[in-house]
Amino acid sequence: MMISRGCIGILSLWIINSCQPSDQGLYLFDPESINEQEVRLSEIADDINYIPLENNTPIGLIYDNIEFVNDKIYLSVRDVGILAFNIEGKLIRKIGSIGRGPVEYTFYFLFTVDEKNENVYVFDSGQIIKVYSKIGRYVRHFSINELGHAEKMKYFNSNLFVLQASQFNNTENEWVFLDTLGNVVKKQFRKHPQFSTNWSSTYPIYKFNNSITYYNIFGDTVYSISPDLIEIPKLTINKGEFRLPKENLSVDQMLSKKYLYLSKLQETNKFFLLRYSYNGNYLVLVDKKEHSAKSVNLEYLNSVYTNGIINDLDGGCFFLPDHYHTEDRHEYLIGIQYPYQIISRAKSKEFKNSTPLLPEKKMEFENLATSLKETDNPVLVIVRLK
Repeated sequence: MMISRGCIGILSLWIINSCQPSDQGLYLFDPESINEQEVRLSEIADDINYIPLENNTPIGLIYDNIEFVNDKIYLSVRDVGILAFNIEGKLIRKIGSIGRGPVEYTFYFLFTVDEKNENVYVFDSGQIIKVYSKIGRYVRHFSINELGHAEKMKYFNSNLFVLQASQFNNTENEWVFLDTLGNVVKKQFRKHPQFSTNWSSTYPIYKFNNSITYYNIFGDTVYSISPDLIEIPKLTINKGEFRLPKENLSVDQMLSKKYLYLSKLQETNKFFLLRYSYNGNYLVLVDKKEHSAKSVNLEYLNSVYTNGIINDLDGGCFFLPDHYHTEDRHEYLIGIQYPYQIISRAKSKEFKNSTPLLPEKKMEFENLATSLKETDNPVLVIVRLK
């Protein structure tokens, strides 16, 4: 089940001709070689469902961290904290609370959940990881300040994977694995010489098929780590002037969109999914078998993407995948959609005149739009992949 973020705008899709395997047999992604082509949701998916999040606790911005664990949905919400919902969208509980007390957190953008006992690990300010039980109570904390600046964190194979930010001089490692008490299990020494810059971007990280994958935005290779903590190259990013320089940037350079910012990286059995900005904003689907790629030219307005993959399953809003989930041997992509987008789409002539592949789902979308108010909480969109 996946969530989408926008419904308005014109969708254009592109083929990346240069996403060919390199000499090492890896995919080579080059953002400078693109050709236009249209793609529809039915090409990758066969079902779509929606999970409205109940309105007991008002939700504005959902940070870019959603975890599905044991029929629960964990979200990090601005000015609210970390929330746990059931699969129907009912709020179960809040995990900890915002504050400056010893058992509270001030920074909660980064969190991860232990699938075994559902402990929640929150990366708080001061390079401190705070641990909360499945019922939301504070358990303990430990500092990772001596490791250098951490960028991302994910629970994996009974350990905590901590990805380091290489643009800081005090960062000695590419990544570190910790046990759940904060003890170092394994380190990977940094791949690049020490450097310092005043600009960075999100370091993508995801779990797929019992491995964890990450990309250091200043490097040229995406790496996957196996359960025995062995690192394996997965795909490469082509070299060019679009690569982030290892030096300070001026404000004009930061705003020029002349550099590649790979903000999101995901994977399914069939595709790599890359979202990035470079002379615009794009979502790219790379076919892992055919060595070809399709890219959506994304439109961004008022902090929300207004387009994505054309939704010809139920005729609803464009779909923009944010997260990946597996359950009962099925794969799902998840996105976030806001009630005003759903309501607006249901009232549009395009929707009323559409003939989607799943007519019964079109009726469900109409009923959903009727049940919503524009001030309601966001809706998770769940797309089942073929």
